[in-house]
Amino acid sequence: MKVDRFKPGKDGGVDGRFFVARDKEVIIQSKHWLQSGVDRLIVHCRKSEAAKISTLNPHRYIFATSLPLSRANKKDIKSAFEPYLISEADILGKENLNDLLAKYPDVERKHYKLWLSSATVLEAMLNSALTGRSETKRDEILENTQLYVVTQNHELALSKLEEFHSVVITGEGGIGKTTLADQLAHHYVGQEYELCVIEDDLSEAESKFLKDKKQIFYYDDFLGRNYLVAIEGRKDSRILNFMDRISKDKDKRFILTSRTTVLNQGKLKSDLLNIKKIDAKEYEVTIESLGVFDRAKILYNHIWSSKLSESFIEQIYIDKRYKKIAKHANFNPRLISFITDPDRVISIEAAEYWNYILDTLDNPKDIWANVYDNQIDALTRIAVCLVVFNGQDLLDCDLRAAVRECALRDGIVSISSATSEYEKMVKAGGGSILRRTISSLDKGANIGLLNPSVADFVLRRHLSDKKALFGFFLHLNTEQSLLNLKSLKVNSSLDAESYYYILQGLSQHKLNLNLWTNHPSYFLRLIHLIIMDEESIKHCDGNEIRSILAAALKSQKSVQNINLLCQILVSAHAQQPEVFFEISENFIRLAALEVGSTEELNSLAKLRSSVFDESQGSELLDILRREAVSYWTDLAGDLIVEDNVLEDYMSDEDDEEAYQMAYDYISDALTLFEVEHDTISEIIDTIDFEQIKNDNIDVASRIDEETRDFVTGGFLESNDIDEAVDDLFDRE
Repeated sequence: MKVDRFKPGKDGGVDGRFFVARDKEVIIQSKHWLQSGVDRLIVHCRKSEAAKISTLNPHRYIFATSLPLSRANKKDIKSAFEPYLISEADILGKENLNDLLAKYPDVERKHYKLWLSSATVLEAMLNSALTGRSETKRDEILENTQLYVVTQNHELALSKLEEFHSVVITGEGGIGKTTLADQLAHHYVGQEYELCVIEDDLSEAESKFLKDKKQIFYYDDFLGRNYLVAIEGRKDSRILNFMDRISKDKDKRFILTSRTTVLNQGKLKSDLLNIKKIDAKEYEVTIESLGVFDRAKILYNHIWSSKLSESFIEQIYIDKRYKKIAKHANFNPRLISFITDPDRVISIEAAEYWNYILDTLDNPKDIWANVYDNQIDALTRIAVCLVVFNGQDLLDCDLRAAVRECALRDGIVSISSATSEYEKMVKAGGGSILRRTISSLDKGANIGLLNPSVADFVLRRHLSDKKALFGFFLHLNTEQSLLNLKSLKVNSSLDAESYYYILQGLSQHKLNLNLWTNHPSYFLRLIHLIIMDEESIKHCDGNEIRSILAAALKSQKSVQNINLLCQILVSAHAQQPEVFFEISENFIRLAALEVGSTEELNSLAKLRSSVFDESQGSELLDILRREAVSYWTDLAGDLIVEDNVLEDYMSDEDDEEAYQMAYDYISDALTLFEVEHDTISEIIDTIDFEQIKNDNIDVASRIDEETRDFVTGGFLESNDIDEAVDDLFDRE
């Protein structure tokens, strides 16, 4: 049987139809009305719909609603549409529709939103064995599914995942990056993929990676708000290598998100992000990519799912104001969530609600002002600021210590009440502006922002107050906070005068051997910020700082942060060679025994060549050469595969070329160590070329048989959009 369906717009009482004979028309009508309820639906049927059906005069009328219907309800509906509604069997309520979906599961699968919310997918989500952040993320996804609108962004991003197995979703704050990523993850969990949420280190993903197991890796805000942190930590290379690994495994998917500005800055700073052309895997979600009808659906879903009273909802319907919201230049999903949250309008009268909506849309930067100024206490404001100026989530123990010091300084708590007041603050702030999650790395709890736009507000509020900023940075002892401080200056968010004022204060109040003992990473990063910048040295006491650094390095028994220390020592030696010559030599001897990467080896070689001439550094070169050869002998094959040096090597005819490519690659990598030809050849002999060739053939020939099966929603002509929006919001 062929059933006619029609484009969105006013339907005149007809959502579908078919013919049982040439001139015998059967009309199908569907009504949602979940917000208004059954009683109002029945009244509407009698007063409005019955007259339409009488005019149409069909042979038969079929009525469907997503509302649950009782036997009495069906009798009332039948009486409203007699004689066209022949039998109560032609009235379908929620229970009947669910029975039909159970009988015809393919229908549910083809209609993506139905499938996403189905019992099958829900069971897959709830039965997945998750811990820590992955479990929290799963619960967030389930909670927000009902609000989700499947837009063109979803379909295109999903096609990227199917093609590349990885996708980087970018866009500015509030546009819906995380929401899209959540529901992409939901899609795969519904197909029995294990959800693996990465908190702050890719080693989490690498440790969970299981061959022949379906897994979806999720890294939200992978560059953070601070691209310098990612580049300093070589996160760019590890991310791209992991994406390469994912691309070769049919059972793996990888979802990442980042703000557009941060990713673009990262590309400018990182050669790797450009060389490997991350753009090929990038799908950017921009405000322009949300059409008016998609916006209207987002607004409608939020209204429908909210607990706003009818009097508030009515304000949106007056003069079809919903169109003004959908077409507003500042529309984004985060603002819509904000204006439809009943907890945020509790002090507003219904008559004032429309003005509140317009004010929020016209001035989106101020949406957190009322919460920050009036709805949280002073202790929570301190905690929020500390998280923001740290640049990312803080471990509970680190935030607790920093809040305590700030609160004692400001007289907000006493020594005896500090602990209990902090606990109360975390619980109270947890539902309004802060979130607490359990780390999957056994580090305890993390405290972060409930909504990333809070950071934008706090930065605008406080960046012009250098004394207040110093007060926050003074009590943060994380390396991340210093990287964030530097990033704020580089991005021109923080003026140079304020930056050097804070840096000078930190060096005067914190830089001592006690800091080196308790927070060595912070100590070295602070030294690095000062000693690598001539202007910083002018504002700080360079001699005192170099003296503290020398004392610290003379006392060290093991080495950490090799790359950072090499950079520091190059500058320190240039400024005070008589002090740092011997320190540099001892450091190289000690660090050479603890290197863990080619980058660390190269950093030590560059330090040697900067500090020592050829005769002075010959013994150190021998030491470094020995360690470099040992390192490459053990790992040459893995490093070549990791960097895709031989990814096109698949034929015996290519053996000679593959050998030469491997030789050139290793020779270039060992240039700083002056390794002889015969030694490089010996390293080459450790590589299993046959295994690499067979693995490449396997990857190239592997066909991913899993296919997507969902129906796209199609596209609307521009002149149909207004009608479609009106039809969506139609309450008749």
